Amino acid sequence: MRSLYPWPLFPPDLDPPAARSLSLQLALQEWLSSCQVILSLQQKMSEIGATDRPIQEIEDVSQQLQKFLLFSLENPFSKKPGTLDKLCFYCDELMRASQCQNRDEIGALLDQMRDAALSFRALIISWKRTPPPSFILLTNIDHLYSVLMQALKDFYEALFPFFAEARSDENVLFYLIENKEEFNRNLHPEKIEQLLSRLYPSGSAHLRAILCEGYTRRGFSDFYLKHESLIESIEWTADKCTPTSILR
Repeated sequence: MRSLYPWPLFPPDLDPPAARSLSLQLALQEWLSSCQVILSLQQKMSEIGATDRPIQEIEDVSQQLQKFLLFSLENPFSKKPGTLDKLCFYCDELMRASQCQNRDEIGALLDQMRDAALSFRALIISWKRTPPPSFILLTNIDHLYSVLMQALKDFYEALFPFFAEARSDENVLFYLIENKEEFNRNLHPEKIEQLLSRLYPSGSAHLRAILCEGYTRRGFSDFYLKHESLIESIEWTADKCTPTSILR
């Protein structure tokens, strides 16, 4: 799935390593935002049926999903893009700068999420004319939630070759470490630790050396020292070398 929208602006003159690093970080940021939007559907499910306002319930779900995929396709420049829109945009940039080969898998998962959201949008349009019973709305929201969350988890797995390509990039590595609790919460306990163990089978000393050398070379040794405790807090044991695909 290619991005339909030209925002946000991306620096056009970056060399490939810098473009890979920035686009991967921004894609991961939108991945986390997408998870948050989809998880909010669970909260909406608990609210549906509590009051006898089917039209309002449908409108609330519709507005929530607009944060994921922009529904105003007829005039897309009038509103901010959704998280999936931006994820597609950054993936386009990542593919242009990367040497990885599994582009079809990434594109297929983005298409799957878009199609699921648009199919649900079509239901919402029909429901506004004839509101369904709450249990039908709940069933369809639960299905959409399951499809989108599984696709987002599969999307993370499909990023492994890009993580491997960026294994010497201190910015990507630090982003994963800094946000590991949120990644783990959306994926699986200790998922980021398992990823780092796969990338650096020789142990944590290799990871620390890359981070220290990278930030020191660029004149950010104080930044590394300030966050060294965060890096040291990662639990590193042999059993975390389990391939991530086993834990889907």
